[in-house]
Amino acid sequence: MGTTLVTGVNGLIGAAVARRLCGEGRRVVGMDRVPPPGCSYPFLSHDLPDPQRWHEAIVGHHVSAIVHAGGVSGPMVMPDAPARALDINVLGLYSLLEAARIHNVRRVVWFSSILAYGAQDDLTAVPEARPLLPDTVYGAGKAAGEALIRGYRAEHGLDAVALRVASCYGPGRTTSCLIRTLVEDGLNGRTTQVADPAGVTRQHVFVEDVVDAVCVALEPSRPLAAAYNIGPGEAQTLPQLVDAVREAVPGVQLQVTADAPVYNVFPLGPLEVSAARRDLDFSPSVPLSVGAELTRQWVTARGHG
Repeated sequence: MGTTLVTGVNGLIGAAVARRLCGEGRRVVGMDRVPPPGCSYPFLSHDLPDPQRWHEAIVGHHVSAIVHAGGVSGPMVMPDAPARALDINVLGLYSLLEAARIHNVRRVVWFSSILAYGAQDDLTAVPEARPLLPDTVYGAGKAAGEALIRGYRAEHGLDAVALRVASCYGPGRTTSCLIRTLVEDGLNGRTTQVADPAGVTRQHVFVEDVVDAVCVALEPSRPLAAAYNIGPGEAQTLPQLVDAVREAVPGVQLQVTADAPVYNVFPLGPLEVSAARRDLDFSPSVPLSVGAELTRQWVTARGHG
């Protein structure tokens, strides 16, 4: 399989991918701004977008596949610096694709987002063929990245794929997350204040389910489309989420308030995941209650419980 470069190894998905690949005995080189604690694999620092760093990594470590999970991970990060966020996410990806083309990297897996779709007129299921009409700068950057991937695939034969991920949660997520907040508040005897607006969905998928799809996407014999939806395949209600977290943290209390934080909602229907099921053997298997328990263990280990 050669060496797999995994970026964003301090983040939720990047760390989980690197951990899984190392556990399977694959050669991994990690990349981020700083190394993660206890890093057990070769590491390269990279302050995106720095184009030259991609060439150094690919050549210096004989990289044959790349999982690009680095970058600005959501609209809640750098909300007042949209130009910088686009430099990191779009220019960073463009530079990666160009380096991968030059050095004949066999496959690139990159993370798009459910936010690339933008707000929809109804809550019907959303297939990959639905037009991307982002209504945030972050979502626009993801849609632009997907366009770059399609262009490099069509014109240069680069084997790259985008995974449009819904709300990924689990041990390691430090940005705004309803499930982690419910766990932390429940452990500390606080009531979680949440808004529950109409016309939106909640779609949480556990990080290890996402990693399952990534590992299959890395198989060189798999012919893949340009983009796949990765989510739970259903809309989840706020009571459903709260009940699941209560199985792990019985003290969870919730107050729905109009002016409270909204947390991880989308004005569109559930992502249709049949294409990922067909091509990536994707089948989200971690129940919300199990994911909440694993999140509780991580929160407690960090001393937040």
